[in-house]
Amino acid sequence: MSAHENLLAPLEKFGSFQTRVVIVAYLTAIVAGPNIWMTVFVVYTPPHRCYIPELDDGNETSEVDYVVVPSNLSNSSVARYIPVVDGNLQKPEWSSCTRYNESTSAGQGNVSVVSCDRGWKYMTGENVITAVSEFDLVCDKSWLAPLVPSCLMFGLMAGSFLGGILADRFGRKKVLLGALVIMCASLSISAFTPSWIGLHVLTFFIGLGGVARTSILTILLSEITPNKIRYKVTVAHILLMAVGSCMLPLMAYLLPNWRHLYGAVGLLHFLVLFPSFIVFEESPRWLLENGKLDEARNLLQKIAKMNNVKLDEAKLLELGRDRETRVNLEAEKKQRGRRKLSYLDLVRVPFLRKRIIILSIAWLAVNVSYYGVSLNANNLGGNRYLTFFALVSVELPGHILSYFTIRKLGSRVAFMIFSSVCGVFILAVPLLQAVDDTAVIVSNVIGKLFATGTLSLLYAFTGELFPTVLRSQSYGVCSVVSRVSAVLVPFLLYLGMLPRNVLFAGNQITANAGYYGRCKIAKQIHHKS
Repeated sequence: MSAHENLLAPLEKFGSFQTRVVIVAYLTAIVAGPNIWMTVFVVYTPPHRCYIPELDDGNETSEVDYVVVPSNLSNSSVARYIPVVDGNLQKPEWSSCTRYNESTSAGQGNVSVVSCDRGWKYMTGENVITAVSEFDLVCDKSWLAPLVPSCLMFGLMAGSFLGGILADRFGRKKVLLGALVIMCASLSISAFTPSWIGLHVLTFFIGLGGVARTSILTILLSEITPNKIRYKVTVAHILLMAVGSCMLPLMAYLLPNWRHLYGAVGLLHFLVLFPSFIVFEESPRWLLENGKLDEARNLLQKIAKMNNVKLDEAKLLELGRDRETRVNLEAEKKQRGRRKLSYLDLVRVPFLRKRIIILSIAWLAVNVSYYGVSLNANNLGGNRYLTFFALVSVELPGHILSYFTIRKLGSRVAFMIFSSVCGVFILAVPLLQAVDDTAVIVSNVIGKLFATGTLSLLYAFTGELFPTVLRSQSYGVCSVVSRVSAVLVPFLLYLGMLPRNVLFAGNQITANAGYYGRCKIAKQIHHKS
């Protein structure tokens, strides 16, 4: 216990001061909940094909004919212009990146295809306008779509690394308010960005500000609340972020234009920004530990007055003017600095090295499952809004279930059960894709439930496996590894969705050699036309 610990008595009562801070903190958590998942709807790729003036100028193609290849191609006007290809499930689909070369003579035996040089036609029956359809991030530019959530993950990685460092250096309040401003500004500006480059850059800052807000606010809450309820307050903060995530599908449904969605979420951040500037105060513990004794004295007097707690005025006066107190404080900081260890200490000791390697692999695998299932919501079939709601709503029972399981069975057994069940249901997804969309969705939802529980377990016991002086370093290493895997997840999903029957060669997309043998009917329709 430090020499000034007895001066923090006002913080050991949950009074008016803590109530105000906690209420505003919880509001920011609910508002920030949608941030990490917004890219699911922003980079949604609607079904599309090449733009054909003869079909699309003033005419609306039937949605069924547009999405589903009819069994009798002679009844389809689309078949005269668009090839039929095998989709990811070996089901016939209209080609999304090629069209028949209109200069090809109908009497020739060969039918050549060319890329969509006139743009694309998107099936937006829901009046959906996404960044993909607006900026045409398809075909040769399709890799730019998964880069958006990857930029978000890069932002999360940078925020995880910089947030704690800046908060320790400049204080909790300044960095927290700065993170809120970054989120509010990035979201609002994104609604007006004229190019996909701006979207990618701003998405990075949304992630950076979001994770910095979460981590610093969690620290601040833990430093201003009594020990007996500290854990409950911080856990509720995380759970309310999940509640905010559940609002996103409804917002995306009501605001199908991605710019309107960004603007609405940015407005919500703007509304909580003002009370945040008014209510949030610096952590008295940080002020004391960094020698800002006059500021600490004034803040403690304010908190004591709000919480109706009596202070020892003599000690407060001594804190503000006694030089010996300052000298003792500096000596205490230097002593802590001598005891501080580095990340290298995690690999110097054999048993610690073994633990950090195993835990890093575990964090990597769990994050791939956690983010992979959620970011893949658009490709699971069914109503994508309801599917995503199901995937995010199971986070609440996932956290709660992991809490009770670890108390009953212990961390090791609980982790084995949760990770095993998660793996089984996620591995079952590709086997169920040819069976039924509902089975695929249910399997993903159960997998997400146990992935959330597994992630919660890792947060709970990772620090317990290391000495106190290396606890923060262990979390830091695992957090960086998990962010690296999260960055790769969108591209893993992208590779899984690439058409199996096309080859990409620069800007030209040509059909696979086996394509013509599978499309004889389409060729005949084209020749007869």
